[in-house]
Amino acid sequence: NFTNCTTVTPLTFQTNVLTELRKWKLNLIENLEQEKEKHAAHVRQLTNETVNLKELLRTYETSISRKDEVVITNLTRALEKQKERVDLMRNFTLWRIQHVEAKQQEYANRIADRQFRLTLMKKVWAAWRSLSEEKWKEKVTKACQSRAEDVCVQLTADYEAKINEV
Repeated sequence: NFTNCTTVTPLTFQTNVLTELRKWKLNLIENLEQEKEKHAAHVRQLTNETVNLKELLRTYETSISRKDEVVITNLTRALEKQKERVDLMRNFTLWRIQHVEAKQQEYANRIADRQFRLTLMKKVWAAWRSLSEEKWKEKVTKACQSRAEDVCVQLTADYEAKINEV
């Protein structure tokens, strides 16, 4: 538009400059609006990303809390199982101790019975032997006395026969 600068009057020049300034202004406004739209689009994108990240964060928090609950539940179960195992071991140990004590008691009773029978047999044996020895002594005494009497009778008979002979 400035090609005919020689024929341009100051009014025309002013008009042309004003027109050019309006064009620039319109261009600048248009560029600003485009930049505003780009900025708004960028802000919307960032807002959407923020919303998405917040949702993801909530999801992760939920997931972590569930995992925490699962870990706590698993640990509780493991502790309960361990407690059951300990109780079973305690009960088994108590049963085993009672079983061993019962066997020991039974063995002690058998030993005591055997000792009692042995002592009783010794007493019976001693009594029988004493009685047997007394009877044997009586028999031997009677046998000796009978034999002595027989010998005396025989000797008496022999002496009487010798006396009669003499």
